[in-house]
Amino acid sequence: MGVDLVRQFGRSPGANPARAATQAVPRPHGFRLNAALAVGLWALLWAGYNTGLWFVEDPKFPVNFMQLIHGLRAFVPMVAAWFALLLMLTRINRLARWILGPLGLLLLYAVVGLASSAFVSIEPVDAMYWGGMYLSIILVLLAIVPVEDPLPDLRQVLLLNWIVDGVITLSLLGALPFLGRQGMAEAEAGPVGVRAYGASYGETLGMASTRNTGFARYAAISGIVALARVWEGKRLTRFIWGGLLAVSLYALVLSNGRTEVLAFIAGAFLVLAPLKKKRAVFVVVGIASAALLGLVGFYDKFFRYITRTGRMDVTMVTMSGRTHTWEQGWKLFLTSPFWGLGFQADRYYLHQHMHDAFLHVLVQSGILGGGAILLALLIVWLLTAKYFFLRPPRDKALIPPEIPGVLLFVTISSVAESTFAYYSAAWLLSAPIFAYVLALDRHMHRSQAKAELERLQRGPSARSRLRPAGAPGGADGARSAPG
Repeated sequence: MGVDLVRQFGRSPGANPARAATQAVPRPHGFRLNAALAVGLWALLWAGYNTGLWFVEDPKFPVNFMQLIHGLRAFVPMVAAWFALLLMLTRINRLARWILGPLGLLLLYAVVGLASSAFVSIEPVDAMYWGGMYLSIILVLLAIVPVEDPLPDLRQVLLLNWIVDGVITLSLLGALPFLGRQGMAEAEAGPVGVRAYGASYGETLGMASTRNTGFARYAAISGIVALARVWEGKRLTRFIWGGLLAVSLYALVLSNGRTEVLAFIAGAFLVLAPLKKKRAVFVVVGIASAALLGLVGFYDKFFRYITRTGRMDVTMVTMSGRTHTWEQGWKLFLTSPFWGLGFQADRYYLHQHMHDAFLHVLVQSGILGGGAILLALLIVWLLTAKYFFLRPPRDKALIPPEIPGVLLFVTISSVAESTFAYYSAAWLLSAPIFAYVLALDRHMHRSQAKAELERLQRGPSARSRLRPAGAPGGADGARSAPG
């Protein structure tokens, strides 16, 4: 309560609270216990990626050792959720302030979707499983943040994500020579003449291979992170990030993912925009590059690449048939608009992927849950704009440069993919960004409140020292004043 009063009444005219005393709350250095717990729990969440109940539902399970491993992996995120719950119980006094905010809205989405999975879905067991997998991500985030300053720990989780994403990108790219003709497929139609990553028709080590859009997503995110980090650190560090950037760009072009290419361009622009010292160089290089690309006919080829046919036909207008799916999804949403039809409802009712996260959350969790997560996304975006662009803190270490770029990439790609709507690699990569931005906002308010409180406490004594001894209100003046 006292902190809120200081926020409201303790501000001086013209002060910029976002820049004030960002060092007021000391940030621990090194790898703390909470960071180790955070990284460990997040690694358990990744351990359950690209598996599912279908392994253990096989009547002959386990057929072999590989199937046994994948069957056990299907429940590892549940183990992470259990440990997260135990950790939350030890931090219950700090937990309420986090639940009463955007993370609580994410929790509401997961809980409503889980309830709909149990009582509405036509496939309750499978739907509840995927609801539990999604809930495990939220519980782990809620277990990490209720400490004095979770920012260093969340930075470690983000670093783990970038490492995992980079390894997957390099692995998928490196596997192409061993996949033979199945690894690459010709473009579906048109004069484009491109070849795309097409290893989605087989298995790798017992797991389903990714589609070209999945490959593009990994490559784009690792490329955005590398682009953001290549400007800082020692020469060897910049060389490593530069190498990852080059490989990621090559993989992104090879993937032939149109939405991901456009989203990457937007994310890269957002990463480069704050680099004011290099802005003039970017403008000159950009103009020269644009002219050069025009001379070699790049724009015509890029238009044919985006449209696949070189003209605005029905395939382009319908986004390769996605608009038809969205129409069916909207009708499905109207059958249970308030609490949805549970997780993976698109697969059970439409027998296809929704290909839009914003509609997908409404179908799964209705207005109650879907509206909550969309509101959380809006709040996170407003805070990102505030602290990364409009009123950034003086301590640049508080604002990892890749965060707005990755967040914009995921938001744009959510128009054509489900991303944050269900347990997926895209959500595993972006969920810690939500928590980090919210923790940054809390850190800035806490730092500002402490700085303003200290200013108010030392203000009267400082003013009295500046007054002449005999002046009214001074030490002697107080004694000589008429009674």
